[in-house]
Amino acid sequence: MVRLVFLGKLGDAAPANLSEVALPGEVKTLSDLRDWVGRTAPLLGRAIAATQTRIVLNQTVAHDMSACVRDGDEIAFLPPMSGG
Repeated sequence: MVRLVFLGKLGDAAPANLSEVALPGEVKTLSDLRDWVGRTAPLLGRAIAATQTRIVLNQTVAHDMSACVRDGDEIAFLPPMSGG
């Protein structure tokens, strides 16, 4: 099981059943996860694709989308921030 957190406007598009999930075997990397989220929740996937969403793996901003996803991980999707 992994914990998925969708922040900002992504939280509005995220289905409630995506907060704690057992990922299918083909999801091994952050890139795989991003693609799987897009297939599982198309509206959310489009929102992620439309912005420069950052992915935060266990409270560290991920710069390498080939980083492995493991049971117990917390992965947050962080859209660009705006405001003053």
